[in-house]
Amino acid sequence: MNQILSSNENENRPSPLSKHKNHSRFFKFQFVFCLVGAILCYGYYAYLQYDKNKNEALSHEILHRTNITSLYENVDTNYSSTRVVNDHIYETDGTGFSIVGIIEIKIIGVHYPIINEFRYDLLKIAPCKFFGPNPNEVR
Repeated sequence: MNQILSSNENENRPSPLSKHKNHSRFFKFQFVFCLVGAILCYGYYAYLQYDKNKNEALSHEILHRTNITSLYENVDTNYSSTRVVNDHIYETDGTGFSIVGIIEIKIIGVHYPIINEFRYDLLKIAPCKFFGPNPNEVR
C-alpha cells in the first residue's frame, strides 16, 4: 500500500503527454524544413528554365538576323579564292562574338547558329566552333 501512495515513482517517469509534445515539435520542424527545401528547389528549377528560355530566344534572334549567303559570299567578281571577312558581330552581356555558319537538322527540327569562338557562356546560347580554321581558310 505504501508503494501506491508514494509519489516518487510518478515523478521519475515522464508523462505520455510530454513525449507527444516532443514528437509533435520534431515533426513540425521536419515539415517546415522540407517545405523550405522544396520551395528552394522549385525556385532554382524555375530560374534554370528562365535562363534556358532567354538563351534560346537569343539564339533564334541571332539566327533570324543572320543571312547565310552573306556569311560566305565573296565581294570580288572574278571568283578567286579570297578570304571571307565575317563582320557580323553580335553582343550579349558585354561579350562580342561572330557567326561562322548555321547548323540545321530538319528531321528533329534543330536550327542553330554556330559561334566562331568557344566559351562556356557562349555555349549556353548556341554550338561553338572548338577547333580548326574559319570558312575559306586553309589550315
